[in-house]
Amino acid sequence: MKAVILAAGRGSRLHPYTENTPKCLTELGGLTLIERQLRTLRAGGIDDIILVTGYEARQLSLAGTRQVYNPHWDTTNMVESLFAVESEFDDDLIVSYGDIVYELRVLDAILASPHDTSVVVDRAWRAYWAHRFDDPLSDAESLRTDGYGRIVDIGAPVDDLNAIDARYLGFLRFRGDGIGALRDARAQLGSRRRAWMDRRPVEQAYMTDLLMEMILMGAPVHAVPVDGGWLEVDTVADYEKLARDFETGDIVRFFDPDAGVVT
Repeated sequence: MKAVILAAGRGSRLHPYTENTPKCLTELGGLTLIERQLRTLRAGGIDDIILVTGYEARQLSLAGTRQVYNPHWDTTNMVESLFAVESEFDDDLIVSYGDIVYELRVLDAILASPHDTSVVVDRAWRAYWAHRFDDPLSDAESLRTDGYGRIVDIGAPVDDLNAIDARYLGFLRFRGDGIGALRDARAQLGSRRRAWMDRRPVEQAYMTDLLMEMILMGAPVHAVPVDGGWLEVDTVADYEKLARDFETGDIVRFFDPDAGVVT
């Protein structure tokens, strides 16, 4: 099994903290985001780890990892960063964003999934979103599942929190037929008019756009539900609030920094 961490972005909304460093090197509680991810992956038995780099790539030559550079990092998004390592797509691939951290139990949940395409979703997201945002709807998006745990809608704008079943993390797994479905969806991306294309060009497609393309093509995309146990750092307000929570210990309401840690 391989893990790919998409860490090419600059994190302009975290400026000035990312003025000279990639977003994933933002530090919380004495460790960078990428260090926390690497520690959790290794605790879960995953040692083949690839970092997709871009901005200030030289700073991400981290021991025990391999690096692949996305030369178009400043004009593309997560989909193109993922496909910068398409040659590494084998039988089992874990993918995560570089600006998240998660507990070992979240990794365990996706490793336990038997499905070809698995997407971790947080059922308890609303408390965390209320902590992050004065208006949780300002950064909310659709995610609906059917009675079989398959995602049927993801990534669209919403105007009602009650219409959202769970929150997408940016933590996924593709195996078996899921690898082929992933490639097929990317090949088709942009060939049919989709609503998200009114908001961004195809080369800047989000991962949720690609997942929705898979769904529309008939590939089953299964939700892996968890209740908390993760964090996302996206803005200066995010970072400063979370840094205070680490200092006070309040962070354990949403994420336990020591859960599953091997010392």
